[in-house]
Amino acid sequence: MKTTIKQYQSRFRLKLFENYYVSKKRFLKLWDGFIEKGHEKMTIMFIPHNERKIFNFQISKFTISFFFLLFVVVLVTSSYALIRHAGVKREEQRLLMTYEDIRSHLLRFEKLTNSVAELGDEIKPDVEELYELTAGSDDVNQIWDLDEMDKKDYDELKKIQNILPEEIFTIKNLQKDIVCMTNTIKTVKNFIDVRSKVVRDTPSLVPCPGHITSLFGWRRSPFGHGRDFHSGIDIAAPPGMEIRATAPGTVISAGWSGGYGIMIRIQHKYGFESVYGHCKAAAVVPGQQVRKGEVVAYVGQTGNATGNHCHYEIRLGIPINPYPYMSRIW
Repeated sequence: MKTTIKQYQSRFRLKLFENYYVSKKRFLKLWDGFIEKGHEKMTIMFIPHNERKIFNFQISKFTISFFFLLFVVVLVTSSYALIRHAGVKREEQRLLMTYEDIRSHLLRFEKLTNSVAELGDEIKPDVEELYELTAGSDDVNQIWDLDEMDKKDYDELKKIQNILPEEIFTIKNLQKDIVCMTNTIKTVKNFIDVRSKVVRDTPSLVPCPGHITSLFGWRRSPFGHGRDFHSGIDIAAPPGMEIRATAPGTVISAGWSGGYGIMIRIQHKYGFESVYGHCKAAAVVPGQQVRKGEVVAYVGQTGNATGNHCHYEIRLGIPINPYPYMSRIW
């Protein structure tokens, strides 16, 4: 059995070597034929028309094939280069158009940025004036001071200033100014809120419609006794006209009070008192809480009065001029 396997192996190797040598011999024969064909000479003749000497030369097929292949390679390479060049030109044109478009946008952006910066510069004096009015300080430079975080960011930008457009710093300054303006506006709002609350709680109305017949201060006595000091303002009005509280408060007294006739006296916040004299009748009672604009009495001629009117006083311990506190009509 072992002998039979070895015989088969020997035959297989022998057959394989035979096929290899036959194939090799056939290939070498073909190659020799190819080389022989390639080295065959071809004669190229140039015959001039003026009967001069004919020029001819011989060239092998290998040489012709080489130059033909070289021509094909040059042709293909040139075609590829032309196609790529055309593509590059198109891309260049597209990029140029994009650049022009971006440049026009940048110019508009620069113009808009400068316009906003100029507007911010115009607003700054008004903001500083508001700050002076509300904060009670003329040190307006502290409004525009950078905080530590903003200053750090600004210093980082300054390090790369050479590669950044100027508009970046303009926008950064605008951002800083807007933040500072916002803080100032918040301060103003807080001041107005507090001031509005004070205005709501202090006398600030005209107690009744009519015309002023006598102001606060020294005057000729209406009773013909020389000069006397008038501690309020007289507002002439038809009898029975409603008299309203000029601020919220508590009624201290409501009734007869000598020369004042029927008088209403109201205590307000911050030490203010308001007095309404010569009334025809009271509409409130002592201890009553009244709102601003609420009816407290009616115009009359009680007490020492020469006509129907409302005698209006404001007191801060002593009578003060009510006129500056009569700036709003209810």
